[in-house]
Amino acid sequence: MASQTNSVTRALNLYRVASLITGTLLVAITILFALRLSASEELWLAGPHGLFSLEHFTTDAMGERQGLPKVGFDLTVAVLIVHGWFYMLYLYSDYKLWSLMRWSFLRFLIIAAGGVVPLLSFFTERHFHKIALAQAATDAAAQTSTPSEA
Repeated sequence: MASQTNSVTRALNLYRVASLITGTLLVAITILFALRLSASEELWLAGPHGLFSLEHFTTDAMGERQGLPKVGFDLTVAVLIVHGWFYMLYLYSDYKLWSLMRWSFLRFLIIAAGGVVPLLSFFTERHFHKIALAQAATDAAAQTSTPSEA
């Protein structure tokens, strides 16, 4: 009984951390892609125009970006890559929580969507965190009231 509660608590903590990091990175991606699509600008670190700079680019006939600096670090691409890795952690935490709580597959998919729909991870984390705590408390109360079979 106590180990089940500890497992749920650990899974909820992992889910909360993964959700907040993934959601924050997804908001950053949304902002950076809005810049990319609307103004043809990308965020660069240590480029030719300073520590942080927006670098303008053009697109050729094949859709390839031209005119980006040869020095520095493209933060737009870096945020995409980091989000991808944290989304894997997010999916793992979703799976761990889903399997411990024995929820429906639809709930798993709704939680998983939180890592790809901007701002959704913040709402799903808060909502399903409350549901998981209530379910864990109900399960613990049911186990303490049921006589154990020896």
